[in-house]
Amino acid sequence: MTRSLCIALLLVACDGAPPTDRTDAETSDPDASPPPARDAGPDASVDGGPTPGETGVNARLPDGRLGDAETTFVLPATDGEGIYVPDLQDRYPEVDWANLDRLYIPAGHYPFIRLGNLPDRGCGERPLVITNQGGQVRVGGLGHHYLFVIGGGSGWVLSGRYDPVSQTGDAAFPGHRDDAYAGSADTYGILIDDAHAESGRSGLGVGGGATCFELEFLEIRGVGFAGMLVKTDDDASATMRDVWIHDNYIHDVVSEGMYLGSTQSQPQHTLEGFEVSYNRVLRAGTESIQLGQLAGDNEVHHNVFGPSAIDWRDAFQRFQDGNLQISIRGGVTRVHHNVFLGAAGSVVGLFGNDVAGDAHAEGDGVVFEHNVVSHFRNLGIYGHSRDVAPLTFTIRDNQLRAHHFDRDEVYDDATPPGHMIRQGTGATAFDVRGNRFDGERLCSPVPAACNGEATGFVGADNTMTSLDPVAFRDSGLPDDFDWLSLELWTDVASLGGGAPVTYPAGDVVMYEGAPYRCVADPCPAGAVPPESPAAWEPLPPFPDDVRTTGAFEPYGLGPG
Repeated sequence: MTRSLCIALLLVACDGAPPTDRTDAETSDPDASPPPARDAGPDASVDGGPTPGETGVNARLPDGRLGDAETTFVLPATDGEGIYVPDLQDRYPEVDWANLDRLYIPAGHYPFIRLGNLPDRGCGERPLVITNQGGQVRVGGLGHHYLFVIGGGSGWVLSGRYDPVSQTGDAAFPGHRDDAYAGSADTYGILIDDAHAESGRSGLGVGGGATCFELEFLEIRGVGFAGMLVKTDDDASATMRDVWIHDNYIHDVVSEGMYLGSTQSQPQHTLEGFEVSYNRVLRAGTESIQLGQLAGDNEVHHNVFGPSAIDWRDAFQRFQDGNLQISIRGGVTRVHHNVFLGAAGSVVGLFGNDVAGDAHAEGDGVVFEHNVVSHFRNLGIYGHSRDVAPLTFTIRDNQLRAHHFDRDEVYDDATPPGHMIRQGTGATAFDVRGNRFDGERLCSPVPAACNGEATGFVGADNTMTSLDPVAFRDSGLPDDFDWLSLELWTDVASLGGGAPVTYPAGDVVMYEGAPYRCVADPCPAGAVPPESPAAWEPLPPFPDDVRTTGAFEPYGLGPG
């Protein structure tokens, strides 16, 4: 099975408001470059987890899986300047790009890196691996107008993982390769960090017609827009296929964690054969992950997404406050064994995207199963078919808990939804089975515990029951923590008419990537956390070991 996944989406407000257009900040740079192609590694088990009998990161990603480094090329060092190579093949014609095994980036702190026109290597057994050499490659925080942009070609891997057999990365920067998730910040071979600059810059941009690539063991943080921006805008011929995005650590970004696929008007390319797995996408200002223009078979599994929408009071635009958004044109996208924490709108937004000329078949749709959905201020799951047929949204064997409506703190026209799962129109086919709900709000239009039939909606074996909070190895906060009380600090709610924002005692805010707990009652508006010790107590950095434990081991990152 291919390791790929895609995200990009037409957003719709969970309270039924129409979708809004994206700003220019979300369009990909026309020169932006795509990420690396990958070797799929060992076959996954039926549920997408590790091979039976094996556990841990190294079991999933054994040393040597990327082959030998027989032919290598090291990019010239730039003495603190950026690396700007918009056409690698033209700049270095002496390199045998058809057979090169390793493209090394020398360790250093760069304001930007741009690598374009990567070679077309297909999707074979011998990828071109792009990795750090001699230490950590850090990008950002030096005032440049873009950070890491890579594009073109196929059959390549961008990796910050240390592998002594395949000669990738560096031993001093192993990331979480030995299950060392706790405190792994700053330990990845490739770190993209814009130091919380006030900007709309994204961390990693992948485009330029790239396809069949892999992104692994990257840390991305402190960027003013999306952690990853993966798409080639306005080119319907630039289909991205067979993409594997896994084992990345994206945290404390102002907007989307992963923005995969275009949300612009047609023509746009599809994303097919995407797999997104074993990623930590934590404390995103808006959505944790957007998947757009989906077609073919795609899979999103064993990730932890959240808390999401922590900047819901002051986001760049209304209704950018969900967690997962999917816009599907055809095929089947399966989302399973993930943890979704936090949302101010719909935790999950599902949309059909009707594009002229697309093929449709029975069985097309989104399967959302065996996930934990926790802590949300409005709807749990919202689906709108947008006239794509046949298309079914299957919601099966999930846990939905910790709903607390307070969306009206920002949107004064918001009203309690009355249910957790909403069928957007009577034309939307919904199959809702075996889910467990913690609370009284269930489904619309079927009232009886989501069991019954009405206008394309079928529900069975759904139950209301008490559900335990998800348990993590060491998130830095207790398992029963109210994730809705963690926000990105702001002095005013720009989306709520500019009202000053105060915080009750015990709330936790993030300020430039650092956590603070409110110790006043309340913490007054305008009290900047690092400058206001009487109001805000600094907390240690979060360890972010969000491997799920106990009864939750099958979900999220699992046992390792």
